[in-house]
Amino acid sequence: MAILGTILVLSGTSAMWASVLSRTRSDGPEAVTPISRSGRMFAALSQLPAPDRMIIWGVVLLALSALAAGAITFSVEASAGTG
Repeated sequence: MAILGTILVLSGTSAMWASVLSRTRSDGPEAVTPISRSGRMFAALSQLPAPDRMIIWGVVLLALSALAAGAITFSVEASAGTG
């Protein structure tokens, strides 16, 4: 997963640079006003370009591989004292 995550991040970054270098100026994005909070989140995620989505998935896979490898640990402790 770590290798796949790294490849996704690097390929997304290179695709983003390629699209930025070949992009022409435009008037700007169209305004979309979804009704609910989940609608706004879905609209924002659906408007992300493909390179950004690759980078996000790469970061998610890197975090999951670090969690699976034990580099990230969670610890919960509880104690009840009488004093």
